[in-house]
Amino acid sequence: MQRSTLSFISLCLLLLLGGCQGAAANEAAPVLSDQTAREMQIRPEADAAGTLAPVPSPGSEASWPLTSTEQEEDLPLGYCISIRDNLPCSIDLDGDGEPETVDMITQPGALDGCPRWTVSVKKGAQEKTFQTDIPEDMPFDLWVGDLDEDGSAEIFFHGDEASDDYIVYAWRSDLTPILFEPDDRLVRTDPDEGGSDGKSPVFSGYIEGFEDGHIVIEGVVDMLGTHWGVRTFAIGDDGIIGPVSSVWSFEEDDRYLTVAQELTAYGAKVARDPGEAFTLTAGEKVYPLASDGCARMWFKTGGGKTGVLLLTPDEDGMVMWRIDGAPEAEFFEFLPYSG
Repeated sequence: MQRSTLSFISLCLLLLLGGCQGAAANEAAPVLSDQTAREMQIRPEADAAGTLAPVPSPGSEASWPLTSTEQEEDLPLGYCISIRDNLPCSIDLDGDGEPETVDMITQPGALDGCPRWTVSVKKGAQEKTFQTDIPEDMPFDLWVGDLDEDGSAEIFFHGDEASDDYIVYAWRSDLTPILFEPDDRLVRTDPDEGGSDGKSPVFSGYIEGFEDGHIVIEGVVDMLGTHWGVRTFAIGDDGIIGPVSSVWSFEEDDRYLTVAQELTAYGAKVARDPGEAFTLTAGEKVYPLASDGCARMWFKTGGGKTGVLLLTPDEDGMVMWRIDGAPEAEFFEFLPYSG
């Protein structure tokens, strides 16, 4: 997977999400509220004309002058800094004026004995550890910072389990796991081999960076051939990490799907009335723009028309998605389900 800085795609469309559970495939096309348009930095007048307005990409992470256990600085608020290349690192995580030492070590897994990356937090003679599912020979990154500005730092980690199969962990300063908002397709809670509570909630994705209290994550969308999409998350008032942006956005590039047989799509309009149905014909090119990850895919055609497709997950597990009750593969010549 290419690891370039992603720019967010301006959308002419949107869904007022009330949760993905039980979304009906035959309901009217979703619409975009004025508030959400402002949040997504969309120009309604441009959207009504079908023009895509670029959205600024997340700012680059600021330089943080922590280079060793001998150097300590106050944690910046609202974002986190990678300390992967500055380990071990001395930081006052809990805000009590006494620094902890954060480090990454390896420990043998209890089930197979293979060494895995393990987060270590030391304070004096006391040490707490949390073992991840990432083998020691796989890439990882580690961040710290007071993202929710509560006076105590959080710790974030991602790593590659196998081949581009990244997962994200999040902890409080005492290595208590931070929960993710439930999502059947992206969040899992598996028994781990080092967590103090025997559970390790992880998110299937890759952290792109942090900005203004938000976590920018590339997540595994896997809808109509798309693999990675970008979405922003934050720690809510309930202490749980949940999405801030309404949809997963995809890079606007030359990747497209070719329609194999006619299918129904809906117009995506910045208005409260539903978009009108229209037909995509065989041979048309469809460029995915965004998805809610559970029922809808926004797109533009090769001719510049925008719309939304309504999908349902396959309950039998024989295919991934269905459109009007038929397997998705029947409507497109090729669905590239790989990074």
